[in-house]
Amino acid sequence: MLPTSNTFPLAPNAEQQKRIRELFKRLAKVSDPVALKNLQNELLHLLTAQPPLQKPSPRQLRIIKMVSQGLKNHEIAENLGITTPVVGNYLRTIYAQIGVDTRLKLALWYEDQVYRGKLHKRRSSGI
Repeated sequence: MLPTSNTFPLAPNAEQQKRIRELFKRLAKVSDPVALKNLQNELLHLLTAQPPLQKPSPRQLRIIKMVSQGLKNHEIAENLGITTPVVGNYLRTIYAQIGVDTRLKLALWYEDQVYRGKLHKRRSSGI
């Protein structure tokens, strides 16, 4: 049985997906305990491997906080005095740095970081 993880890795690329399918097929056929353990370890690595994540900058954290508050890109842009496409660029960069692929996952990541004490939620007037 494979251990579970509390993280949400990015979706594997096509090559990794093919290898994962191959490993699952081989797991059903292998009876040697050592070979079985090796297959399980490789599968576990493919399913849970994540790129090294970078810490967001203060500006990025401000945008992340606004996303977690439910603001839309154009509302974030108005608050920061930038254009909506610039907010989109920030979010694409943030997604890659954090290792998420949706606004919801970004908001959940932010709330998790606050819960763990790695970030502090500050009350602010007008963001």
